[in-house]
Amino acid sequence: MVGSAVLVALTSYLVNVTRNDGEMLNLTNLKLSLTSIIYYQDAETGEYKEYQRLDGSENRIWVDLENIPQHVKDAYIAVEDKDFYDHHGVDIVGTVAAMVNEYTPIKLFSSKRGASTITQQLVKNLTNDNDGSGIEGAFRKLREIYRAFVLEKQYTKDEILEAYLNTIRLSHNWAGVQAGANNYFGKDVSELTYAEAASIAGITKNPSVYNPYSHPENNLDRRDDILYFMNQQGKLADEDYEAALQEELVLNQEIRSKSFVNSYFTDMVIDQVTEDLMAQYNLTRGEASNMIQNNGLKIYSTVNPTLQSAMEQVMLNEPDSKGRTLFPIKENTYTDPATGEKVTQTPQAAMVSVDYTGAVVAVVGGLGEKTEDRVLNRAVDSLRQTGSTMKPIGAYAPALEYDYIHFSTALFDDYVKEIDDEEKPGQKRQWPQNYSREFSMTQIPVVTGIAKSLNTIAVRTLMMLGVDASYDFLTNSVGISTLYDSDRDLGPLALGSMTEGVSPMEMAAAYAIFGNGGKYIEPYCYTTVEDSSGEVILETKVTSVQALSEETAYIMNRALKTVLQYGTGAGLAPKRLDAVGKTGTTSDNKDHWFIGVTPYYSTATWWGYDKPAELSVNYTTHPPTTAWRNVMNIAQAELPSKSFPTSKDVEMFNYCPITGNIANANCPDQKPGYYKKSTIESNFVVVCQAH
Repeated sequence: MVGSAVLVALTSYLVNVTRNDGEMLNLTNLKLSLTSIIYYQDAETGEYKEYQRLDGSENRIWVDLENIPQHVKDAYIAVEDKDFYDHHGVDIVGTVAAMVNEYTPIKLFSSKRGASTITQQLVKNLTNDNDGSGIEGAFRKLREIYRAFVLEKQYTKDEILEAYLNTIRLSHNWAGVQAGANNYFGKDVSELTYAEAASIAGITKNPSVYNPYSHPENNLDRRDDILYFMNQQGKLADEDYEAALQEELVLNQEIRSKSFVNSYFTDMVIDQVTEDLMAQYNLTRGEASNMIQNNGLKIYSTVNPTLQSAMEQVMLNEPDSKGRTLFPIKENTYTDPATGEKVTQTPQAAMVSVDYTGAVVAVVGGLGEKTEDRVLNRAVDSLRQTGSTMKPIGAYAPALEYDYIHFSTALFDDYVKEIDDEEKPGQKRQWPQNYSREFSMTQIPVVTGIAKSLNTIAVRTLMMLGVDASYDFLTNSVGISTLYDSDRDLGPLALGSMTEGVSPMEMAAAYAIFGNGGKYIEPYCYTTVEDSSGEVILETKVTSVQALSEETAYIMNRALKTVLQYGTGAGLAPKRLDAVGKTGTTSDNKDHWFIGVTPYYSTATWWGYDKPAELSVNYTTHPPTTAWRNVMNIAQAELPSKSFPTSKDVEMFNYCPITGNIANANCPDQKPGYYKKSTIESNFVVVCQAH
């Protein structure tokens, strides 16, 4: 009667305590933490390859049982539960012996194998029911045994084994045989040797003790034990057993030495996917972040690892043999208005490249080594005044498109008005000033104004175009999203002195029109996102607009080439491939820019302090331009030769640098110019009558 009462009480207890197990032990819909992966497309094969794993609470990649080699299954069964296919979830003899060992001084059971079956271990992995010794341990064991029996009634042995092999705990936050194969040996699980399979199987007993990185001797001893079990149980032939014992343990040192800090590109992708998940599925930020970290998403990104690596290398800003850095490091101190404390800062920089499909292919948001995740990405999130890099898109390109100017239109190099001098109250000053603080007081061709970055020529061009037309072009045609109505003025739209500024990302995308036949494409950093079952849950909709005609884009391209030939970026063109670009400096030296365009990429580089302050100009070559050149030299070294798109509606004529007109035979100094056929035919471009 007492025994019956105890049995009824235990049964009642077990039924009650496990009443919510249905969802937790549902093997057909395991809600496990699955690792999301960012992929990139291999340029040579077109195949997608792994770029980075986004480890959440666990690094886990699910793999179906049919894709797990038999010897991997055998290794686990041999050491953990050799009778797995014969019992009903519990090893009764082993369990009784283990309980006698635990609760009496009698030792009936001693082995390198524990009493828990694979089914029981799976129950423990899924429920996290890990109460310790004593009476609590006994009750935990009863719950585990009961759940194991229930699991065996509901699922086949293969379903249980598949779930087990995908939930086993390994070192760090790695879980499952696929993560083990990837992280310990840099392989897919299908490629594991007998020895490697046994090595991973040996970790499960105690990951901290049998970690092959930190305790290789312990892991090696246990590996050999497992190989022995496999051989004795007829799962491993004698010759394979002997060969496996001799196999050297070669670990994936790249994973071991990895800092596990995300790249700036990865941070950008996470931010964008988070925003898109929130918008499309009405999720909170926390819910979207959890999906990315734990739901095994497959994110197909646009990153170019070669270019990203080159950019990261250059932006480390490491000193040369003489201790000089590419971007000079000069400390600046300011007072924090919120706290009144002195804050010391060093200059920062950012770089971002897009290709001509609109894909963001590389991004670095700061100088030096990145030491944390989700830090400020200055290439995407920082808005800075653009200086002279605004001239081509705010003044010259739309003015050329609407035929207010041509390649060599001559404009007068002089200030256009007087304004109040903020530094000298009550006095006036001439505006705009050139960087040299001088005016030539002569007619200057537009192309020379571009090459030499003359503020006077840019402002006069914008006066012809009109600020409303410029504002409309910038906001509606080339994706500049951070202008205010107060920026509808000559200074912001011609010289870049806008209210807040523009991000390097938007500037790179805007300048892509000069290498892309005039087409603007909104930048994006991923194409699709799939859930763990392969269903597409997000897809980028690429949007584009023909911002400029092909002829205008080509003429501007040729004009911007002069910047690197004899202008403000002279001598800093990269090797091999054609290149064009524009330097930019704000009037107070708080921001330095270069935006460079090659037949493959449009790249924006910015340099300055996070809290704007005057930069040191004590450098031998312009840092943003030099950084861009160095990155392009690395990234484009092996790329096929390629040219910018041309236009059949553009003709080349020599022009006279003095008048800006088409040169005649009497012009002693002639330079090549590029003109629309339509403007030539309409006599808009005048031929010099005399010299």
